[in-house]
Amino acid sequence: MKMPQTTPSLFLTKKRTRISALTCAGLLAFSACAFADVKSAGKVGGSHAVQAQNTITGQWTAEISRSKPDEIQMTYHRRSESGGFNMSGARVSLGEMQGLTSEAAFSARANVNFNVVREAGTFACEGYFREGKGAGFWTFTPSRSFVSAMRERGYGDLSDEDMLRAALNNLTTNFIEDLKSAGYDRLEFKQLLRAASHGVTPEFIREMKSAGYQGLSMEELVRARNHNINGQYVKEVRAMGFDKQPLEKLIRLRNHRITREFINSMRAAGFDGLSIEELIRLRNHEITPEFVSGVKAEGYPNIPVETAIRLKNHEIDGGYIKRVKARGFTDLTLEQIIRLRTRDIIK
Repeated sequence: MKMPQTTPSLFLTKKRTRISALTCAGLLAFSACAFADVKSAGKVGGSHAVQAQNTITGQWTAEISRSKPDEIQMTYHRRSESGGFNMSGARVSLGEMQGLTSEAAFSARANVNFNVVREAGTFACEGYFREGKGAGFWTFTPSRSFVSAMRERGYGDLSDEDMLRAALNNLTTNFIEDLKSAGYDRLEFKQLLRAASHGVTPEFIREMKSAGYQGLSMEELVRARNHNINGQYVKEVRAMGFDKQPLEKLIRLRNHRITREFINSMRAAGFDGLSIEELIRLRNHEITPEFVSGVKAEGYPNIPVETAIRLKNHEIDGGYIKRVKARGFTDLTLEQIIRLRTRDIIK
């Protein structure tokens, strides 16, 4: 995985889907034309063989980066009686598309035939490219040597569908051996796929162990990777004033954007020594130093966290308190002001 952090993770759904119109639109109207042309003409690049009844086929779309013309983003689409999927691949080298040249990919319009070779099998692709955007059809052929290698590692009876998913996620035997060396040698096949697609590499596992998180399950490692929890983030959390936290707490901190800057802003507002849950609640209710200062300026120097949240929920700020005072209520507690608001006595 990470595959570097900037690389999109692979995702795969089993539910019934339609090929997204948005995807095709993103590839210009050309993609739709390409699919129609291939079907009507019955050939691409001179030949379009009739597929065997049991072959696995689908459609592909692709786009090459203008700033990095050696990178390509492939998306595989498939529909079947049992459902379908759209799967966005990581950016890969143009050289990995065996038979596809840069000249053809950026031409005004070119018929193309190329292969994407994975250890689990090969995608034979045909279609069109125009100005860096392409579309067409793919046929997947599983690798029988990979089937044998997987059987030797205890993964017998893999179906062609399993092989397709292994290829889409670029699962390799070396990756499996690396996971085994890292202490993960009894994983289910679906766990191997998740590890590969989410970039749970041995390096990432070692990084988390060095940060104090030994013995994480594969699912926990996947969650950590998905939420960008790594050794550096663990250090950041400790710099916020929190010692080692459970993984779930780290995920909550990350999801709610609790940073050192936010903690400092809350301290400046008069909230010190806050727990993680209190920080999360303040963030969720959009409590800002400006909001707290406005209330304090009206003569309420001590505002507990829960009171600040209640004031915010009832839309009571410094301006509202001014209106209350202008109506002659000058010595009310914050609790009494909240009651005025809830009873709609003062707008």
